[in-house]
Amino acid sequence: MILKWGPILIGIILILLVKMLASPYDIIGLIAVGFVVGYMVNAGAISGLVNSVIAGTIESIIGTLIFTFMNSYTNFQSFIINELTSLTLLTASTALLYQLAFFCIIMGISGGIGGSLNKSNGD
Repeated sequence: MILKWGPILIGIILILLVKMLASPYDIIGLIAVGFVVGYMVNAGAISGLVNSVIAGTIESIIGTLIFTFMNSYTNFQSFIINELTSLTLLTASTALLYQLAFFCIIMGISGGIGGSLNKSNGD
């Protein structure tokens, strides 16, 4: 199993672009990004799977924080009410758990397929 940070960083950037530009089609974008990350690793199915899962995990944490607090700060009154009732943290943790499971499963499977389709051994 080889961990390569180049494909992981490219995957994080591509997932953020997919979430911002093509939000209704995010499952297709996640499959494509996971495949690209797995293919770029050049080390087989397991390394493609692991690198895609890491990219999905890091991006889901970063994306949840960015998009949750961006929504909270757009309307100051709702931000104050949410902070007083702790709904912002509840919403962020629920969204994070959903995205962690969703991103890791989809990107892991497609990253494993992408890594297995690459012909080089990576040795």
